[in-house]
Amino acid sequence: MVRTKSEFLTTDLNQNILKITTGMNNTADLKQRRITFSNKSVILLYLDTLIDKESIEIHIISPLNKQISDSVEESLSTTQFTMLTTLKDISIALAKGNTILLEENNDKAYSIMALSREKRAINESLNEKVTLGAHDGFVENASSNISLLRKRLGTPEFTVEYLHAGSLTNVEIAVCFLDSTVDKDTLHMIKDRLERLTDQEVILSRQVQEALEDRPFSPFPQTLRTERPDRAAGHLLNGSVVVFLDHEPSALITPVSFQSFLRSPEDLNSRWFVNLFYYSLRMLAFILSVTLPAFYIAVNAYHAAILPVSTFYTLKLSVLNVPFHPLMEAAMMQVVLELLKEASVRLPSAVAQTIGTVGAIVIGSAIVQTNFISNTMVVVIAITAVSSFVIPIGEMSTTIRLMSFPLIFLAATFGFIGIAVGLMIYQTHLVKLTSSGRAYLDSPKILRSFKNNSTHKKKGLGKNAHE
Repeated sequence: MVRTKSEFLTTDLNQNILKITTGMNNTADLKQRRITFSNKSVILLYLDTLIDKESIEIHIISPLNKQISDSVEESLSTTQFTMLTTLKDISIALAKGNTILLEENNDKAYSIMALSREKRAINESLNEKVTLGAHDGFVENASSNISLLRKRLGTPEFTVEYLHAGSLTNVEIAVCFLDSTVDKDTLHMIKDRLERLTDQEVILSRQVQEALEDRPFSPFPQTLRTERPDRAAGHLLNGSVVVFLDHEPSALITPVSFQSFLRSPEDLNSRWFVNLFYYSLRMLAFILSVTLPAFYIAVNAYHAAILPVSTFYTLKLSVLNVPFHPLMEAAMMQVVLELLKEASVRLPSAVAQTIGTVGAIVIGSAIVQTNFISNTMVVVIAITAVSSFVIPIGEMSTTIRLMSFPLIFLAATFGFIGIAVGLMIYQTHLVKLTSSGRAYLDSPKILRSFKNNSTHKKKGLGKNAHE
């Protein structure tokens, strides 16, 4: 593409200022600051809404006023800057929070690194809390997030590459990996998928997630979204790639396995048998969340004969005065559960606790006393809900709860045969599913992780036990 002369700066300072302000659509927060340096006029341009004025005084204006040298480059030797010649590059630099320095009789501009306002402090992740382990979490700044990983991985093998997406958003995407552990073909595939986003206006990490996933329409997430640096560092050691989207307080990890969503970073701080126990508990929770409502409906509607006599009469007594089919009971209770969960998320924390209490006690008791729902169904749905909340990653927890709905309808229609067919479909899908070309179900890897966790004190293999 051939650039016209109007796209480049000239030696006329006033004309350059006019071109830049016009290119920024005469926005009101574009400010100018004129100073004199070596008997020449120098103009500073910056967006007042992005820049810390005190930092400009300290890092730019003060060194120029001291006039250590007749050269702007030498006066700004302690400040990171780049030379720009086109109006488009200058506009992008301003939009990113950089300061532009224009000098009289100079057809080039100095883009001085962003001197932004204060950033959010690094705090503990709200969605992935642990009792053992580090308590720092990612923030809405890719550079700060990368520094958290570098503190854990003090090796030159840690590599960062940057990509940009969108002509309007011009968002920065950081790709992090360990050169010695990452599979080069997988890395090439990931970067190729991210490069396809250059023509799209990217503002959400979900857009990046869809570009990275082999099957975006699958109910199972094929990239792991995390707010914890220790989890991301552990996956880097196992050859995964970590992707940051600037202004997002989380990282996307790929490739990952299904087992990764059932593991917690604090597992590595426990003894191997404790680690194995809690992983088995989460696997049991996964099975209960998916199958328990469907199993109850199938037994109640078709297979009550398999129950002992005392249990059979207890079950029939609980549903005797309920006017709805077990399918309707389960569907209504699942919908009520999702409503309560959504309300608790959207409301302020103090009110959300009240909603939880009201939902668990008042609504639960009232709905049973009015004979709309049986006592047994309330117990089944409560166990299902608690089991889904045991899963450490919220995205997988939501997927698991939604997976129970198809099985509920199959159980109500075909009984145990319907459940078996539904589980076969799920299993077939999981076996065929891949994450960045790697198998989604990887049973040997989980067995190796427990072995490594039990021997890391002897052989120093604890870092490799994260998956």
